[in-house]
Amino acid sequence: MTPTKKQTILLVDDEESLLDIVGSVLEAENFNVLLAYSVDKGIEHLNNTTPDIIISDITMPGKNGFDFFAYVRSLPHLQHVPFLFLSAHSDSESVVAGKEMGSDDYLTKPVDFHLLLSSIRGKLKRKEQLSEAASYHADKMKNEIFRLITHEMRTPLTSILGATEMLSDSQNSYSQKELTEFLQMLQNSSKRLNAMVDDFLTATKIESGEISREMEIKEYRISPFHIVSRLVTDLDYQLTHHRVTVENTVPDTTISVHMFATHIENILRRLIDNAVKFSKPDSTVIVGLHDNDGYVFSVQDFGVGVAEDKRSVLFQKFGQIDREKQEQQGSGLGLYIANNLAKLNGGELWFESDEGKGSTFYLKVPKSA
Repeated sequence: MTPTKKQTILLVDDEESLLDIVGSVLEAENFNVLLAYSVDKGIEHLNNTTPDIIISDITMPGKNGFDFFAYVRSLPHLQHVPFLFLSAHSDSESVVAGKEMGSDDYLTKPVDFHLLLSSIRGKLKRKEQLSEAASYHADKMKNEIFRLITHEMRTPLTSILGATEMLSDSQNSYSQKELTEFLQMLQNSSKRLNAMVDDFLTATKIESGEISREMEIKEYRISPFHIVSRLVTDLDYQLTHHRVTVENTVPDTTISVHMFATHIENILRRLIDNAVKFSKPDSTVIVGLHDNDGYVFSVQDFGVGVAEDKRSVLFQKFGQIDREKQEQQGSGLGLYIANNLAKLNGGELWFESDEGKGSTFYLKVPKSA
């Protein structure tokens, strides 16, 4: 049987006698203990190892415990490591300050070893639970990416390869109509692949914060009617394929908004595309705009709607409902991206739905001051 690996505790305190005593008690409890008589020495330990938990005094010569906490939390690989303060300052102001910084616990001297050990074990147990949850979500993410690669990306690739092989065979002769259909299939499959790659890149930029640096939120004069008209034209193939029409009821006028204009079009494209995909054949998607403490776009479909118990997943990453039943295509990132873009711009995205009758999505865009 493989022996259980000892968990490592980094203990930082300028009182050498206390450090030795606490260190001995923790070692007796089967912990591996790293001792540091100053913050600088603690940082040296962190350069060589990642402890399972950190315990630090506050008042020390040079850098203090608050400085050390700020340093630890500035390092991405230490964000998950519990940090406990162990201080002689037992007044409420010091305790509140330590906890409001974001520390996992604040214990006072003289050391109550039963309380210290219970806090350490509790924090380590919680850390293990969070690690298991993170692993679960990571595995789920891997499965979703694997699904995308094996199905969503493979389907258009198969169409592209099949069409090019047939077109390159000199023994085949095709009419102009057949050639046009081949080219249209190649174009649509390429667009589908490009859209999925674009979704992945956009989602990555959202999560890394890079997209915020690319944005330029300011006053824009836009023509929402012409934006919607252009989007509908771009969706011509999807509209024909799903036998759906779009009614553009947006007023033909210009409005002043305080939002990155490119993102308005991006969000509306995703909402209209989504409405078309979930509409019933021979139905209509209605796009509107009204003024309600901000400009509110509405995209209404008369499709399948969303069940009450499944609405919470719509804005989640890879959030798709009844994928097999609805034969959905796409990355499952569309509404996740749309919702995040709206929030980043100070806007709002929400929806109403009646299962079996359809849904209406709303995008609220801030007005210019």
